[in-house]
Amino acid sequence: MNCSFCFTGKQGLKRNLTTSEIVGQFLQAWRWLAKNRPGEERILNIVFMGQGEPLHNFDAVKKACEIFLSKHGTSIGVQKITISTAGYIPGLKRWSQEIPGVNLALSLHSPFKEKRNELIPINMKYPLDEVLATIDKIPLNKKQFITYEYILIKDFNDSPDDAKKLGTILAGKRAYINLIPFNSFPGSHYNHPDLDKIEKFKEVLDTFKIPTLIRSAKGDDVLAACGQLNSKN
Repeated sequence: MNCSFCFTGKQGLKRNLTTSEIVGQFLQAWRWLAKNRPGEERILNIVFMGQGEPLHNFDAVKKACEIFLSKHGTSIGVQKITISTAGYIPGLKRWSQEIPGVNLALSLHSPFKEKRNELIPINMKYPLDEVLATIDKIPLNKKQFITYEYILIKDFNDSPDDAKKLGTILAGKRAYINLIPFNSFPGSHYNHPDLDKIEKFKEVLDTFKIPTLIRSAKGDDVLAACGQLNSKN
């Protein structure tokens, strides 16, 4: 999707993963844990996020979910699987009929058109208001909500006005917000936000009574945190 804040996306699209490759990643992680951390090999959650657009590879992702959910597969509970999207509407329209119950996360990152166009170019084809309207039509289970991912970039989308606009468009929805401070990578002109701005951003969202979590970075010392993965480096 060529998102400007993502080092992974700078590699460009080569091809989509097959179902067997997706399931194989899970099995490889399980085997590594069984060998290196005996007793800790049970994997409780599966998240399609951070590399590529899952809904652009809908059929393979759908089949992988069926295997993960099946008692003859890995028998993961439907509420334990989350699929993230940048807002690919053709995939969202197939969602409720073909993979109901699976959790959905939207890479939102800015409530303002111009800023989101820069961060997520697909926004020019599938605007945020249309994406949110499509998501609103997806039926949710009783305790289910939509996760909205928001990357905080210093002096770009981390102001109180950004937070107020975000709170306004999500107020009243069954929403949960993940705030992700930007992780720098070689060649990027974006910067990590200041801690006080991160906390003030969350304080504004709290006034809208929207559950919000600030994600901590893991692996950023070796370019392995969110948005930093790149096989060329």
